[in-house]
Amino acid sequence: MRKYLPWAAGIFLALLFLAVFFIMQGRVTEAQNLLEASYQKGFFNLLDQVNNLNLLLSKSMVTSSNQQRIVTFLSIWHQAESARESIASLPLGNRDLTYTQKYFAQMGDFAYSLAKKSLNGIKIKKEEWDKVQKFRDTVQELNKKLRELQDDVAKGRINWEGKRFSLGISKDLTSGMADKILKLDQKLKEEAPSITYDGPFSDHVENIVPKGLTGGMINSDEAIKIAGNFIDNPQNIKYQISLYGTAKGNIPAYSLSFAQPGQNSPAILMDVSQKGGHVIWFLNTREIGASKLTVQDAVNKGRAFLEKRGFKDFEATGSLMEDGTCVITFVKKQGDVIVYPDFIKIEIALDNGEVVGYDAIGYYTNHMQRVIPAPKLGKNDVLKRVSPRLNVTRIRKVIIPDPSLKEKFCYEVDAKLGNDRYFIYINALDGTEEQILKVVETEKGTMTM
Repeated sequence: MRKYLPWAAGIFLALLFLAVFFIMQGRVTEAQNLLEASYQKGFFNLLDQVNNLNLLLSKSMVTSSNQQRIVTFLSIWHQAESARESIASLPLGNRDLTYTQKYFAQMGDFAYSLAKKSLNGIKIKKEEWDKVQKFRDTVQELNKKLRELQDDVAKGRINWEGKRFSLGISKDLTSGMADKILKLDQKLKEEAPSITYDGPFSDHVENIVPKGLTGGMINSDEAIKIAGNFIDNPQNIKYQISLYGTAKGNIPAYSLSFAQPGQNSPAILMDVSQKGGHVIWFLNTREIGASKLTVQDAVNKGRAFLEKRGFKDFEATGSLMEDGTCVITFVKKQGDVIVYPDFIKIEIALDNGEVVGYDAIGYYTNHMQRVIPAPKLGKNDVLKRVSPRLNVTRIRKVIIPDPSLKEKFCYEVDAKLGNDRYFIYINALDGTEEQILKVVETEKGTMTM
């Protein structure tokens, strides 16, 4: 009887192995299907947005109502921004859709500039309408090509993912869909209008040189070492850090992935700048548990995280709670002046306070030591320039960017009209009312618009 025991044990282990294999294979297939569905959603959202832009651009050219024209241009602006977000959700590996992003960014911001003109009673020039027509022509062609891709997806001829489960950075990513979209990107490079206007995505400001990068060039091994020391790792997980690509754009960077031992899918993604070795952003993809912390707890955690990494004199200016996390915007202070262009966003998991997201692109793009002049207006002068119907609760000195990315030294007036709260920005040198933002309080946090 004993001589059969090894055989029985071997058969049992083999069956156990097969059972575990099929369970894991089922889970991987389920994960692949869920991921595929999320990519399909992003693609179909993009289809809807491009179709809406086609209709809105057409309407803007035929309406004779100035009020309707303003609404239409603002709708184009919102739809174009949504299209950019949908593109960012697509799994395109290391492919860089620079011109598609630029196309929607310029379209939206150009429409916004025309809406402001219409609001101020300024006539839109013929050459500006010609540019609207050019946007309409290119978006019609883009809509047609995306519909052709939609047919391929619907008929199962193209999938987003290859045979191996990934988060969009795998070498097994199918070339079909991504390469077809990349061809559309190159087509937009040739056909999209080149425009110059006073806006943040105008050709004359889009290639802004980052001001905050310091230090010499580093190699990928140095980037990996920097990355391991930077993340928030309260559980002391021994991550395996590897290079999976390089990021282009205004801040060339090494793109790194962190994997836990025994797992192929990355737990953390990060970009480290090639110049100076600065961590530009990272994202921890772990599941977030039930919330246990308050917003103030998250703010304290975020500030401690920044200070430990050498970021001193930052102030929290806004927060947004969603899906068990709190995203907090921290802004640099120079003396007693809030410098809004120099901002860092920190995402805190509310289950244990871990920093699971970090975005310093704004900071490294804009940061520098500024020579701030003495204000020519005092706070009493500012009060005379705001509406007497407002109940002013705070006035402080700030630097804000205008639409063309020029900086303005202002007083920020925090005021209420009834139950509505506003930020009003008065130029500290000449008293010009530069901007008005309405503050919207929601269950998720505070936003301005």
